[in-house]
Amino acid sequence: MKNLRYEPAQIDDLGQIILLLKEYNLPVEDIDSNSSIQFIVAKFDDIIVGSVALERFNSIGLLRSLCVKEEFRKDGVGLSLINRIFDFARNEKVSEIYLLTTSADKYFAKFGFKELNRKNAPVQIQKTSQFRDLCPSSAILMHKAI
Repeated sequence: MKNLRYEPAQIDDLGQIILLLKEYNLPVEDIDSNSSIQFIVAKFDDIIVGSVALERFNSIGLLRSLCVKEEFRKDGVGLSLINRIFDFARNEKVSEIYLLTTSADKYFAKFGFKELNRKNAPVQIQKTSQFRDLCPSSAILMHKAI
């Protein structure tokens, strides 16, 4: 897509990211205050149409906030965001990525994520607000070594 570009999110992007995530009922409660969350965004004419984030804990990361506006979902935006966050994670020496999902486990399985019992989550992941508070206990924990 000609006017679509991908870039690390800037502080000015936070408002648009939060609106996008809220539109698709994804958690935003801890985004403001959590500086360990790094976003990559997809922009179309300076409007954020997709996002993905990585919350880092040394060599472990929590993938979160993958969201793409409905009208851009057939354009490979999700795939591009996932590949970019994997590249970012590798550059930051993250070797394992975890995520929590209530509905996209089949989608993430396409990228090599495997379901994992929540009891087996690393302590760093268990301490996140995503794990403890924001995602329901029924959310599926998934893992991928990168």
